[in-house]
Amino acid sequence: MGCTSGVMKCILNILNVVMAIFGLLLIALAVLSFNTAPKVYIYYLFIVGGVNFVAAMLGCCGICQEDVCLTMTYAIIIALSLVSQIVGKYYASDSGAIKEFATKDVEKTWLEEIKLPGAMNNTQQTYHCCGKINPQDYYAIGRAAYPASCYPQMIVNQTALWNKGCIQAAEEQFLNIFNYSSSGEWGNLVFTAVMLLFAIYLVVRFRSKQRRYDY
Repeated sequence: MGCTSGVMKCILNILNVVMAIFGLLLIALAVLSFNTAPKVYIYYLFIVGGVNFVAAMLGCCGICQEDVCLTMTYAIIIALSLVSQIVGKYYASDSGAIKEFATKDVEKTWLEEIKLPGAMNNTQQTYHCCGKINPQDYYAIGRAAYPASCYPQMIVNQTALWNKGCIQAAEEQFLNIFNYSSSGEWGNLVFTAVMLLFAIYLVVRFRSKQRRYDY
């Protein structure tokens, strides 16, 4: 194994350690934000964090052992991650699609609220809102009073009532989250692309070395 390959192995393992730490931080963020952020975003953090951590461990094992199969699997996962980031970058730039997703999520929960009082509690406490369009929605469906979840800390106080409807609040929250996530994605795309190129190079080198040993 040449000097270039050795340097790449070292650099890629350092990048894998960074990726593993990043994956664990995403999982920790998902746990801390479980009751204060949109559930779809929480699931996204869990999935991305878990995949990053597993891929990093797999990459370290494959590279250290110079195992073609493990390193190839690692390269495939990194390639899929790169593709998903590109797709995510595309959809994150579509504010209309993000708003539509938020609206459908709230409307679904509101229909559940009509059948089962309390279904909107988590949504209203998460987004600091009340009702689907506005608080008057509760009177429109025959409720005599606003639920406690329409108030901060669920303490009923008419002067502290959240007047913003949950569709508007959810749209704003989703846009803020996706815009925040998108701001660092270019660097992450470059980071992932470099890892993929290094991984492909090492797969070729490991396979070449294996063939020499076979002969």
